[in-house]
Amino acid sequence: MPELTIERQSHDGRGIARQKGKTTFVEGALAGETVQARITKKHRRFDEAVCEEILTPSPQRIEPDCEYYAKCGGCSLQHLGLEQQREVKRDALVDQLQRFGKIEHIPLHEPLLDKSWGYRRKARLGVKWNRHGELIIGFREKASPHLTPIQHCKVLMPQLSALIPSLYELIPELESKKTIGHLELAQGDEGSAIVVRHLKKLSHRDLTLWQGWAQTHNTRLYLQQGDAHSLTSPDHEDAQELHYKLEGLKLAFLPNDFVQVNPAINAQMVQRALEWLAPTSEDVVLDLFAGFGNFSLPVARHAAKVVGIEGEQALVNRAKENAASNGIENAEFYRADLSQSFKDLPWAKQGYNLLILDPPRTGAQNICQQIAQFKVKRLVYVSCNPSTLARDSAILVQQGYKLQKTCIMDMFPHTTHVESMALFERA
Repeated sequence: MPELTIERQSHDGRGIARQKGKTTFVEGALAGETVQARITKKHRRFDEAVCEEILTPSPQRIEPDCEYYAKCGGCSLQHLGLEQQREVKRDALVDQLQRFGKIEHIPLHEPLLDKSWGYRRKARLGVKWNRHGELIIGFREKASPHLTPIQHCKVLMPQLSALIPSLYELIPELESKKTIGHLELAQGDEGSAIVVRHLKKLSHRDLTLWQGWAQTHNTRLYLQQGDAHSLTSPDHEDAQELHYKLEGLKLAFLPNDFVQVNPAINAQMVQRALEWLAPTSEDVVLDLFAGFGNFSLPVARHAAKVVGIEGEQALVNRAKENAASNGIENAEFYRADLSQSFKDLPWAKQGYNLLILDPPRTGAQNICQQIAQFKVKRLVYVSCNPSTLARDSAILVQQGYKLQKTCIMDMFPHTTHVESMALFERA
């Protein structure tokens, strides 16, 4: 195994070393350390490796707080202190915007921060049986298809983490125990839920066992077979929704909906978006990738009108229901594939003053290339990938916008995920 000296951190938290003139990205290594590393993948221009032994540790290295850290692929930055984690994420954002966004001065604002454990209100757990016939419930191991068996999870909300041991007791009792694919846990402001993904119809006995477990643990039970987007609730004719409160509103969602999993950071994020956009009663706002109204509905209370566009019809329907249940009449929602041209769609021909972009990791390249047609004066871009934010920022600058403010959001402490917000104004 090669002995490497780590020069700096990459934007995804790995250590960067050079060996015989070739860059090597080392999982689990920190800047300033000397390590022995095992090469896992060779590429033409760089190699990937895993730290096997630390010969000279960094003074910033700490003992991970989670007993599953060595195997679990989830919270892979635990060996770095929380403040240093946030510095790595901030530096990654700045580096990407400067190198690929071609923006020289990065106007950084205060980060959005909250507690680092017990923050996550949703998670998917894999379910498998090993060759010894032992049940495994957990998350995928680092760089492996195998699962790390866990009895608890420190980043999950305590109410959800506490459910895991009882699942080890229930599942072996099921006739269909080998057909459970995964479990999804979700927490609302008032109650938790579990989605049981099963490959064949549950027997009456198994259904009764699941219902008994759900009642004992005061958890709503949902079943999912076949279509990944369909849920049934055996105790109700229709699936009953969870909800959370935000800016004085009550937003309903189902446990298989996309939802911001860190409620404290989500609340700060929406508040900052309102501050940066500064909508008035004369503004018409466009919200792209609107989901079930997380941004649209709080903004609608300050604007003349909000139009939300979302790719999933189920979320469009939920957004409309959330608007109605909160008495919001100035918000409209439509389904559209935002990866395609939309200039001829009726909603795209309306006039807008302000824009919210909250795209997936792939970013919003197609939208930014068409942004000129809207002529919005300000736009807030919410990013879960600094690389695509940087790429799209360069396009926005070409379209006549200037980066006015940006910040990181520590949405996923102890992980390498870099979440950020950016405000652009038309020059």
